[in-house]
Amino acid sequence: MSRWWRAYDEAANDPKLGLLSDELHRAWFNLMCIASSNDGEFPPIKQIAYTLRVKPERAAAIMAELHGAGLLDKTETGFAPHNWNKRQYKADVTDPTASERMKRYRSNKRNDRNATVTQLRPETEADTETETESEKKETREAALDDGWPSDFRVQFWEAWPNKVGKPKAMNELERLRRRGVPWLPIMDGLHRYKRTKPPDRPWLNPATFLHQERFNDQPAEVAIGKSESLASVAKRQADAGISCGPRPTGLRLVEGRDDVRLLPEAGCERPRDLCGGSDGDPVGVSGFGD
Repeated sequence: MSRWWRAYDEAANDPKLGLLSDELHRAWFNLMCIASSNDGEFPPIKQIAYTLRVKPERAAAIMAELHGAGLLDKTETGFAPHNWNKRQYKADVTDPTASERMKRYRSNKRNDRNATVTQLRPETEADTETETESEKKETREAALDDGWPSDFRVQFWEAWPNKVGKPKAMNELERLRRRGVPWLPIMDGLHRYKRTKPPDRPWLNPATFLHQERFNDQPAEVAIGKSESLASVAKRQADAGISCGPRPTGLRLVEGRDDVRLLPEAGCERPRDLCGGSDGDPVGVSGFGD
């Protein structure tokens, strides 16, 4: 059967206890437990040493130090806790609160006899378990209201392009959820990252993306224009006064020894005799209209 001993709140400000080292304070508490189990007396020093987990010599030194601090009294047989019989009384006769406590007890018993059957039904272990399960259910329902889908792990992993370090990524996801970070900004940031990542940059690890909250990044998106023809580029350079050097001459195909000519921009003057042909006309080029 478990035993107990009285501890008073004034001990928090008792200088005798307050000036003790941590080791002595812990030893004093354990000695009070030993005394309580032995009707206020201490057993032989070897038994005390075993309970304190020290050698008998150290146990004797501890008790001597506590006696010097005024926390143990010297007796004919050794030591005893200071003022034990006064503070650790057994009979309610010496308890100044006994009368009031008995009065409250009798009043409660009388009220119990006059109560209805429903009121008398004690709280059972099943009731407590039901309430506990209800509290857990409410907690789970509250967690489901945070806007995160039940398959958030699957959704994120399927959308992430660089599938490395999955366990760490899942841990980071759960950490963000516990912090109350909304789900939609994470996925919006993921798709924005996939769309705007420069092609010369490597993919981030998913755990890094989540831990650094890179889904909140707002990178500038570069507008990509329509492709421009070579002829348009040449005309724009000519209009800007950019010269490409002297006109090439003597161009001829190696294999078929056919004359070739550069096709001019529409509206430009027809080049003549680039290849030195006998009649000045290009060979094998049709529709080079006069």
